[in-house]
Amino acid sequence: MIIKKVINNNIVTSMDEGIEVVVSGRGLGFGHREGDAIDEKKIEKIYRIEDGEQLRRFKDLLAKLPLENLEIAEEIISLAKKELRTELNENIHITLTDHINFALERYDKGMMFENALLFEVKAFYPKEYRIGEKAVELIKKTNGKDLGKDEAASIALHIVSAELNEKTSMAFTVTQSVKRIFELLEEDFDRQIPGNSDKLDDLIPIFKHLIYRIILREQYDGDDKALYEFTEKNYPEEMRICRKLVTYLEEQFDEKIKMDEISYIVILLRKLVKNKA
Repeated sequence: MIIKKVINNNIVTSMDEGIEVVVSGRGLGFGHREGDAIDEKKIEKIYRIEDGEQLRRFKDLLAKLPLENLEIAEEIISLAKKELRTELNENIHITLTDHINFALERYDKGMMFENALLFEVKAFYPKEYRIGEKAVELIKKTNGKDLGKDEAASIALHIVSAELNEKTSMAFTVTQSVKRIFELLEEDFDRQIPGNSDKLDDLIPIFKHLIYRIILREQYDGDDKALYEFTEKNYPEEMRICRKLVTYLEEQFDEKIKMDEISYIVILLRKLVKNKA
């Protein structure tokens, strides 16, 4: 491989089968310039990012951060792929590396923050949160900086976004919205009543996916009027609670909730209402 551009002492770009790639490795660019051969023994990772704008962002990011921070991000990404047994969107190499670099800069300035969705991330995404905890431990072991549980939740959201091939902002929005839905549900259902807590928790993935469908404009729409009329007539209490949730969702996302989605929510709420009686 031939150096196309030296980004810094540890990062260069090259061409591979007609595609520009980013190549990292300690000392890879030191003392070298465009046209020099890359010492393949020093190569630690090759990044193939086909989107031109994302590639530009990645190169700009790598030009200003320590190699150690990139290595931490890569170890976390590898851990996530192994434990989740899934591929992650390539964009995570940019977003997570940038996030960790910024988090460490904030730490050095004493600018720690609380993650308002810590409890929800732990409850909604337990596997990803555990990876976030391991990431925090890795960072502490590497450079002695303890970023804490709030940062574990933030890292978990980046992983969730990469699993779903969506922006981190969407994962944040979904988590925040599910949190509000459960606040509304808890106006009617006391978690202290035996059975309620588990039944509410069972609804977490269902409401997560409902909100994703709303955001992506992919709601279930079989137009089953008969089922809707049946639930409306036979389950008035469940329909009342459902209307409250639907009002919030429609105002939040400026999207009318389809009839089939409402019927499904009402049926799901039936077990909770029975437990409440």
